Amino acid sequence: MLTMVHANPARLQDGVFYVDRKFHTGMQEYVRCLNTPILAVHPHLSPEYDASIMDLVAVPESELGYRVKTVKCSDDGGPLPEEIAPLRTEIARSKVVYCGGLGRAVRDASVQTGVPYIGIVEKGLWTNVALATYRAKGIVRKTWRILHTAGHYFTEVVPFVRGARLLHCNGYPVFNEMAQINQNRLLYLDSRLHDSMLITPAGLRDRLARRRSRVPRVIFSGRLEPEKGALDIIKIACQPVLRNVPCEFIIYGKGTQRAAMERLVAEEGLLRTVKIVDPIPFPQLVEASRECDIFLCCHPQGDPSCTYLESMGCGLPILGYANAMWSAMQADSGAGLVTGRCAPAEAAKELRKLLADPDRLDDLSLRAHSFAAKHTFEAEFARRTDSMKELIFSNTV
Repeated sequence: MLTMVHANPARLQDGVFYVDRKFHTGMQEYVRCLNTPILAVHPHLSPEYDASIMDLVAVPESELGYRVKTVKCSDDGGPLPEEIAPLRTEIARSKVVYCGGLGRAVRDASVQTGVPYIGIVEKGLWTNVALATYRAKGIVRKTWRILHTAGHYFTEVVPFVRGARLLHCNGYPVFNEMAQINQNRLLYLDSRLHDSMLITPAGLRDRLARRRSRVPRVIFSGRLEPEKGALDIIKIACQPVLRNVPCEFIIYGKGTQRAAMERLVAEEGLLRTVKIVDPIPFPQLVEASRECDIFLCCHPQGDPSCTYLESMGCGLPILGYANAMWSAMQADSGAGLVTGRCAPAEAAKELRKLLADPDRLDDLSLRAHSFAAKHTFEAEFARRTDSMKELIFSNTV
């Protein structure tokens, strides 16, 4: 049996499993590819937090194809004391544990039972420090959060990484950072974009041709939160260099900054050119993205985001801030532009230049599509499952 311990919350209630759609889609692929019984372990999702899940689905337990266990957790993300023994029992029955959640309890249970684990890591020290301090006000609070984050990293993350038989590293920054701790690692780029969702070469060529006779469209989708730089999208649209440039902005998302974004749009008289709308299901978002021209990404932090590849798969070059993830991906793909972090004026100038150069925009669009085609869900998933099979089905583990 393979036990997969996830950080994303879920709930099993009255024979129905409530979970993020992306997770369930991925689990269906694991079941299909790995040919071994699978147990999925999650922090328990209380019904009052359902709205916090961007794309919640309800799946009858009988249709899952894998077993599910939810674990009640404390505020620090670890299992409550009464949950540890049942979790250890499940791990002891496993051939391999694949884990990225529930903290030290999973590592300890794996060590105690002699079951090897593959660790999933997505954020390194500096990304976690950035995320921890974005909303902190005052030097004392920021300093405390930095020290707390660093303490957790060295006492929890480093031992977890060091003890893993293999690491799956989501994104360039953490892959490079973990080299100092564990050399047995695999780089993958996460996204929900399947081969069938890629815009076709003919479809992309047609859009590029049509774009020259219509107003260009700039898109963003995601959580409208400070750590995603959501408000900066509107600040870019407000810049004087774009005032007389024909361009439409469409933003899909919800979050704490939405009200401030809407106020700024109204104050700047941009109601006709900037639209902020609620999130839509991912398949619909893909269709909408195919009719846009540029993805504007103001993420200040360097954690991995499936947004990058999913946008490229729609033939969208990315104009993004110089965080560690996008800077590395842009260097690898050549599929967009990097501007200074948290610099709306600079980003607006680059956007204006790109909109004024249709040949360059065409080239970046084709590069984006080409890179995404090499890193679809199927391609990245195969790399991960091939490494898992080697451990699961080896004679010695």
